[in-house]
Order: sequence, then C-alpha cells, then structure tokens
Amino acid sequence: MMKQNKILLMLGCIGLPLSTYADSSVPVDSTSPFYEDSAQFNDVASTSEAGWGWSSAAFCDPYDTGCDTTIAPPADTPPATPKRITVSRVAGSPTIKLNWAAASPGIGSNFRYEVYQQLKNGGNSRIYYGTSRTINYNAGSNTTAKYQVKACNSAGCSALSESSYFAINTSYNNGGANTMPLESFGLNAAISLSKSSTAANVHTLTETDTALSVLGNGFDAIKGEVFGNTCWSASGADKLSSVQNVNEQKYSFRQVDSYESLATSLDLKRSGGGSLSFGGFSIGGSGSSSLYSETSKVTESSVIVASFVDQRKKFQAKQAYELGMASNYTNLLTAGQKLEFRKACGDKFIDTVTTGRKMLFTIRVESVSSSYSEIKNKTLELKASLDQYSADGNFSSSEKSTLEQEFRGYTFEIIGTQTGGSAPSNLLRLNSITELMTVLNNFADSANDDLVAIASTERDYPIPSSMSGSHFSVFTNYPVYRDILTAWGRLDSQVEQRCWMLNSDKVGFDVVGRIAEAMGMTFFQGNVSQENLCSATKDMIDRGINYCANQGEWSNCKLPTASACIDSINQGQCMERPELLSFKQFALAEARLDLARGGCAIGPCKKSASIQQCFATSNTVPDYSRNKVISSSYVPTSIPGLVVTVDRAWQVNYVRNSISNASGKYCLGSSAEVYGKGGWGSGGRYEANNQMFGFKLIENIGYSL
Repeated sequence: MMKQNKILLMLGCIGLPLSTYADSSVPVDSTSPFYEDSAQFNDVASTSEAGWGWSSAAFCDPYDTGCDTTIAPPADTPPATPKRITVSRVAGSPTIKLNWAAASPGIGSNFRYEVYQQLKNGGNSRIYYGTSRTINYNAGSNTTAKYQVKACNSAGCSALSESSYFAINTSYNNGGANTMPLESFGLNAAISLSKSSTAANVHTLTETDTALSVLGNGFDAIKGEVFGNTCWSASGADKLSSVQNVNEQKYSFRQVDSYESLATSLDLKRSGGGSLSFGGFSIGGSGSSSLYSETSKVTESSVIVASFVDQRKKFQAKQAYELGMASNYTNLLTAGQKLEFRKACGDKFIDTVTTGRKMLFTIRVESVSSSYSEIKNKTLELKASLDQYSADGNFSSSEKSTLEQEFRGYTFEIIGTQTGGSAPSNLLRLNSITELMTVLNNFADSANDDLVAIASTERDYPIPSSMSGSHFSVFTNYPVYRDILTAWGRLDSQVEQRCWMLNSDKVGFDVVGRIAEAMGMTFFQGNVSQENLCSATKDMIDRGINYCANQGEWSNCKLPTASACIDSINQGQCMERPELLSFKQFALAEARLDLARGGCAIGPCKKSASIQQCFATSNTVPDYSRNKVISSSYVPTSIPGLVVTVDRAWQVNYVRNSISNASGKYCLGSSAEVYGKGGWGSGGRYEANNQMFGFKLIENIGYSL
C-alpha cells in the first residue's frame, strides 16, 4: 500500500473526513517531508501516539476491509546509557558536584536519571532521582566512593555510567601538630574584658600585640605554618629584642612559568604541595595558598605575580639562650622523643616578624587566537609595562589608557587576595589590567591601619648542651618528608599539563566531552577513560600530599616512584595511572580563505571558494575550549574548536566553517560565496584566517620528579 493511501485511511479511521484532507495545501510530490517513512515516528513519545493518528483494530469498523490495521505504535524502548559522569570536589568540604551527559530518552513515559553512590567495600544507595543533569550532594566525611548514573523510563533502564573511586573530605592524622597561616595570628583578635552578659568591652590587638602573638612560636617547615604555642620560658614582651621601623611600600611584578616559581613568588614557605587547581588540596589555607590553587595554565602560558607590600615594623626575637627553652621540652629532646618535640614546638621557631599589609595578584593573559608561545611573549610585554608604570609608586590615567590600547583584543584572568588593611578578603577576580591598577592604587592610598603579620624568618632550635651532633641529627624526620612532598608537588604540576583540558571545572562539561570523544578512550581496569584517569590520579596525589604533610601519616609517605608507594583506592602502584596519561603537546593548523568578486553587467554574479587544512598527524585532537569569531563586520556561525578572524567582508552570500575527521586526521574546512551587484556595481569580498588549535597526544614522555 502506498504511504499516501495509508495516511488517508488512518485519517478516515479516526473520523476525519477525507474531503478535509483534500482541501489542504499539502503538496503531492512524493519527495515532500510529509512522506517520511515510519522510522520517523520512533522519536515520538508514547503519550503522543494519538496525535499522530496511530491505527489500531479498535478504530476500524469490523466490516470495513479497506481499513489498514497493520500500523501500530512503536514498542517502548529504554533510554541509552549516559556517556560520562564527572565528580568535582572541594578540599575540606563534604559537598561534591556531579555532572553527567544527556542520554537519548528512548520511547516511553517517566523519563528520569537515577544516580547511585557505591561505597568502597560497602553498600550501593540511590542518591538522586529526577531529570536534572547536575546535582550537589553531601557525601559526608571520610567517604571513599564512586558514583554511577543510568537513564530510565517506563520501558526500563540503561546500563550504568561510572566514575572512578574518590576519597571525599578525608581527615588525616596530624600527630597533634596543629598550625595556622602566619597572618591568622592576632588578626583583629577581640579580647573580652568583661564577663557581663551584656555587651562586652572589646579591645583590638595593637601592632605590637599582633607581632608578639607569633614571635618565638614554633614553625612547621613542611606546611609553612605557625604553631599556636611557644616552647620558651620567656613570654609576652620578654620575648622581644628590638623593633625596627621599616615603613616601606613597593610594587613588584614577576613572570613565572612553573608552579615552584609561583609558590616562591607568593611566599609560600614550603617545598612541596600540589597545583591546587588540579590536586584540589591546600596545605595551609592562607590567602596565598588559595591564590596558588586557583591559578591555572602556569606552565603553558606563564603568569605574572603582582604584589603591593606595605611593611611597617620588624620585630626581632631575643637569642635562644635569653629566651630559655622550658625544661619539659628540652627533656623531650634529650629522651629522643623527637616527634613529640616537633608536635609541640615545630621544626624551627619564628625569629622575626614584619607587620604591615599586602595585596597579591596573579595575572594570566588570554587570547583564543594566539599560541602559548605568543601569549608568553605578550605576558613579558605586560610585565615590562607594569614595571615601568609602577616606578613612581602610582598608576596614572594616561598609563591605564596606554595599556588598554596595547592589549586591545586580549582578555585577562586576574585573581587576588588581600592581607591587612582589613580582614583578609576572599579571592578577588578582576576583568582588566586597568581595573587592577585602580585596586592597587586605592589600597596603597587607603588610611586603614589594621595591620597583620605579613612576613617572618625562622631559626633552627639550639641543640641542648647534653646532646652531641649536628642540628639535623635531632630533626632528621621533617627534611625527608619535605623532600618527598616536593616530588609529589612536581608530579601534580606535570599531571596538570596533561589534564587541564579534561577538567570540567576549568573548561566546561561539554568541552571536556568533545575533547574526550576526539581523543578516543584509553582504557584501564574496567573501561576508565582519560578523563577518569586524570580524576583518579588527582585523588591519589591528594592522599600522597596529605601523607607527607601530616606527621601522624608519615608511615604512608612514599616517593611516587617507589615500589612501596601503593594507590590504596585503585590497588596499584602509585605511578601506574599517571603513566597512562598521554602528554599533550601544543598544535596548530591554520589557513586563510580569501575570496573576491568584482561587479558585473548583469547581477548578481557569484563566486565561491573553499579551503581545508588538517593536523599533521592522526594523534592530534582539537582544543574545543577555543571557540570564537573575531570580526567587526560579517560574523559567521561560531564552531567549537575553531577561531575565525574575519579581516574584511562585504556582500557575502554565505560562509560555512567546520571541523571534521578526514581519513583519521582532524581538519578545518571553510567555504564562502560572495556576489557582485549588477550594473557594474560594487563587488563582494570575504577574507578570514581560520585557526584550529589542538593537542598532539604523546604516549612515551615520562615524568621528571
């Protein structure tokens, strides 16, 4: 039976007069969209069947032999499996964020997603039921779990899509060695001078009080933090030897291209620690640590560390023999109880404290149309300009205007933190260099004198006279674990180079999906993709850092490359998963499409052209986080992974840009058509540069730890 006859019969069977159908303006051409085959109906939900005129025996007169009963609604089918699920964590928080890819809904009613938490060596429980594709979930403390999602409808459910296992909000044994960042001591400390139930008298610590609250205290040389107590007999002002008025204000700008250099520039007094934007773990938690954690792509494009430091006074502690160590702590050393001594007194003690205030910023120049080497050069230009303009201690309006012109077309990721002048601020995010200059000027000119301890120096504890040997024969422990922690920090920064483009928090969930699909799946122990390998590796690095940073976990502190280093969650040696991550080397394919058509006698007259440019190798994939059309005239549709700069365009009929995979290689394509007007009028023109940035995947580059 012809399709048209089937439709006519169906309409008749459900009571619609055939004359009504005949009067409509539907074309009779068999190529019309009205003549799609029955496969077209598979996308229709079962609740819409009546609206499509489904035929069944119930609609037909039993004596009507012309009524077609062969067409029935398609059978209900379960949804497809969601392709991926990602887990985002925040250090020290029980709350995680889950995202998953959309699934084809199948055919049926009550479509929903079901999300499960599978505890390591424990039970599986459903934690979500609904249609959203992102949720926040409180996983609790000391939870080791993986997360699963499936799509369901009335016909059934898909298979599960799974994440890796994660350690969430884990608590670590610090051995009783409690510390805090330097600037947390004495910060606007409110001291109640009355026990009245009414409003108490409050006294804010003076600058000297602030310095004395930390001077002589123990110092954790691994975390770069201060102990809350002192081990000296002297206390209060008796600890103080001298006070020097510094009264110095200065700007400084430093370009860095490694995480080690970034840590040094931010005055993070520790040798180890992760690239917190990837490892997700913060040793300490000061403003500088948070700033370090949020600064990304340091090794790719480099960043500028900008600081304004206002130093007021420097407080010097007395010599150790004058301070006099309390006998109970000396006894710990002479009895060989080194870890007990460290738990109480730290590895060193604070020798000097400088009060004042400071602002720190990291500046990353961004451009979707420039390579990383070009961005590094532009970053160097920016540093030179900032050095020049800050020489007089201020930034003028003309200098701001000049910078705006020099960096037109560039964007910036500017993140900052403030210490002193008021309570430490949360991270401040700015959008332009001129905005940064204004903030620095305002802070420098402010009259707020709420000062904090912004810098310190440390000194080794003296060896009791009853003991022999060098200093580190007593403190043999912490230097070993500090050096192992350094190796974990290097591993983390190198993993970030391999994984930042697969971090949903940085580039977006959909972008990661495109890049992962282009890369193909690298499987390990149960269909684990590169994205999951990155997540599992970050999770392992978190634990490695914590084992070395917390005294009570030192028995688990191992070099990542040591055979004794075991990934406790994934049950393999620590370097197994990192070594499965491909190295991503920068790549670029670009081509111009220049097309012109002059005027003509009889128009419009048209001219078209097309280009194609491919990556050199099949193991190079597009960077889909680059996606922009730069134009002041004609703007073609933006294509993920492609940067199109339109130089000149007029009388354009169409432009079509694309990224495709041809013979195993990714290629950019562009075609355009322009036209000239009749009567020898003006012609058409389209000139554009097309750039496809990407990553060349290299499997055999190891880590340098």
